[in-house]
Amino acid sequence: MHDAPPSSEAELAAGQAKRLQEAVESLFACCQTRIALQSERFDLPPAAMRALIALGETRYLAPGELGRRLGVTKSRVTALTADLTRRGLIERRPDPADARVTLLSLTPAGKRVREEVREFLAGLFAAMLGQVDPAQREALLASLDMLRRCMDVVRADITG
Repeated sequence: MHDAPPSSEAELAAGQAKRLQEAVESLFACCQTRIALQSERFDLPPAAMRALIALGETRYLAPGELGRRLGVTKSRVTALTADLTRRGLIERRPDPADARVTLLSLTPAGKRVREEVREFLAGLFAAMLGQVDPAQREALLASLDMLRRCMDVVRADITG
């Protein structure tokens, strides 16, 4: 049995919005599952993996800047960096320009783990894209870019 075709543009738009909601919720659930599997695979909490990626983008990073990049509180950064230090993945050193500031950087072990995570993710996303007909890949990527822009606009409207 099929639903009756929409009788107005408003019904069509409402139906499309519902399909978008279902698709985004399904993608979100899929991403949560992937993050959990990735966390288990590397024996690191998701925030720790994000921190390793962020710390690998620059030679040194102050804890406050790391918190801003990750979107977490100062206390969360403190706990996160303590755990990563304990694991031997990051090190702290005083800022040569300001002894009051501590700088964070990856250790050689942290660089190795970061590279493993990046390779894992690259393979994962390449495998996903491999499921798409090559002739449709650019259209898919353009649609995802458009979705991200739309989400950014709506978020800005909501947050003022």
